[in-house]
Amino acid sequence: MLQLVWGLFVLLLLTGACAVLASGGRVHGALLPLPLLAGSALLLYGFGIAGALRIGAALVVLLLAALWVVGLVKLRPAGFAKACRETVTNPGIALFLGGAVFLWVLFFVLQPMFTQWDEFTAWGLAPKMVVERGAFYVADPVNLKASFTYPATSLITFLFQPFGVWSEWACLAALDTLALACVAVATALPRQRWYSAVLVFAAGVLLPYFFRDPVPGAYATQYVNAMADLPMAMLFGGTLCLYLGTEGRRGVFWLTALPLALLTLTKDICFAYGLIAAFLIGLDRLVRAEGPFRKRLVPALLHGGGLALVVVAAFFSWSRYTAAVTPTVDTAASVGSAGLSYGAVLTGGIKQLLGIGRDEKFARIMAAMGDAFFTRRVCLLGGGALAVLAITMVAAAAWLFADKGKARRGILVLHLAFAFCFAALYAFHLILYYYNFSDVEGLALKDYDRYLTPYYQAWMLTMLCCLGRTARRKVGRAVLGAAVAVVVAVFCWRGVPSAGFWTGADSLYTLRRDVQRRAETMNTALDWSDRVLVLSQGDDATRWYYYRYELTAQVVNGFGGFYGRLGETQDRWDSDFMNLVESENWTLYDYKAVCVPETLVAYLAEKDCDYLLIDRADDYLERNFSPLFEGGLTADMPATLYHFEGEDAAVPFTVAAVAESEVQ
Repeated sequence: MLQLVWGLFVLLLLTGACAVLASGGRVHGALLPLPLLAGSALLLYGFGIAGALRIGAALVVLLLAALWVVGLVKLRPAGFAKACRETVTNPGIALFLGGAVFLWVLFFVLQPMFTQWDEFTAWGLAPKMVVERGAFYVADPVNLKASFTYPATSLITFLFQPFGVWSEWACLAALDTLALACVAVATALPRQRWYSAVLVFAAGVLLPYFFRDPVPGAYATQYVNAMADLPMAMLFGGTLCLYLGTEGRRGVFWLTALPLALLTLTKDICFAYGLIAAFLIGLDRLVRAEGPFRKRLVPALLHGGGLALVVVAAFFSWSRYTAAVTPTVDTAASVGSAGLSYGAVLTGGIKQLLGIGRDEKFARIMAAMGDAFFTRRVCLLGGGALAVLAITMVAAAAWLFADKGKARRGILVLHLAFAFCFAALYAFHLILYYYNFSDVEGLALKDYDRYLTPYYQAWMLTMLCCLGRTARRKVGRAVLGAAVAVVVAVFCWRGVPSAGFWTGADSLYTLRRDVQRRAETMNTALDWSDRVLVLSQGDDATRWYYYRYELTAQVVNGFGGFYGRLGETQDRWDSDFMNLVESENWTLYDYKAVCVPETLVAYLAEKDCDYLLIDRADDYLERNFSPLFEGGLTADMPATLYHFEGEDAAVPFTVAAVAESEVQ
């Protein structure tokens, strides 16, 4: 309940702040939630680097409250109430607030949970650590190895959960609130054009469903996941829509820098996305400005270059920070197992693109990427070619209804620049598939749709924003309605999931809740500084990742291969989880490590472990390892946490906690 109350309180503070800032008439109210949220997150970022996140959260609240005080003093209570009333009746703000409140209440009732592996290893683990520990994970003394994620999603989550009480559903609601704020900026239209604003908002909210490759019957995770894909797409598109809404006004223009900086801090590829956004904005200013080319060039360079500097500063501030607080970790930017620099990768990749020294692997990946643009599904209509066609049709409609001259020229150039940057990004991913993936993964174009759909989504949102702004006459509004109707119709026809987040999907959480209950018992004996090796015989890594996320301790990685004799480590390799098997029986489990009692004890000592958690045992553990454990082992034993007493102890493992469960 605390998270719900606080989430609604933050939304209330945002509403009042938007009312005060919009009361002067210089800024459309729908443009304000995004820069306010982004600015709050960036303020937290600064305090996070200084190791004072909770102080930063208190300051954010005080600053938002101060805007209320300014409004009450400057506008008088009656004027402030009128400003709030006008704000909440603005279509863009009303849809943003209504959608955000709806999701917060719905998620509070349904209590959705994380379901994807990457959420347990990084994207969900990182904000959980930030909320619970009140510090960036890379600087935290226990450092649970979520340092490769970027901090934007954690910052937004912390803004809505600053008290150290963690809830997954509140994390999801916070990220969705940011996404809705990004869509709201596309609706910054005059009040009398509320019809267009509603249509653009509806289409924008459905775009994450429209640009996907649905699996029949699969749980729809577009708005129920902690990964960076949704914030990245929405911030990219939202930044451009925010720029379009500023209409070239000097002071208001620089609001664009706030979501642009947050975009850069969202994911590693967002450095490229941020530079693309700065390029598109600078080019648009060059095309739309009045006067001769030379007179237009300097302001365009200043604005585009200024935004590019914001991107560079945000990117390097995080890399320098991680390098400073984790000096023993290799934080240098590198690609692939060879550890090549980005410069070396780009140079080598461009040479191969041009046919200079092109090898067979690159040629095959290049052919696969060319074919994938037409055959790999990235939207409900089909492949990338159809997605670009749909976006082009929306851009053509926006161009048709725009005023002749610079307005039409701006839309045309913006769309073509989007296409040019997409081609460059496509080639960049081709190079990454060559350098950063194994041969099998590279040739299979692993996660192809996930890497590219954020760009399509932002591109479409920007073109819908342009269409909404140019569709002033009845025929224009009719075309906008038709475009949105197509998105809605295709979504209802092919995209409505049979198990959306609104249905609950409790069956997905059976194992999650089982591991959660067991981990709660184990956590009574654990502390963040403890190191634990987890064994779950027969596991496919699912339960291991769940424990890694749930335990208030550091889960130690296991090994794969053979470690059957003390001191002979040449035939084993580093892994994450492992199943123990006999050397004569390599077919028992898919993920196996040959180990005997002596080497198990030696491995725990080598990794400086404090505990061993046996989640699930089997006949092999019962038969061969029982003498090492207090009370012995049985194949059907409950999950048990053992304290590791050391190599020289008569009984190396003593019982620390036992968790009964009905799920095996």
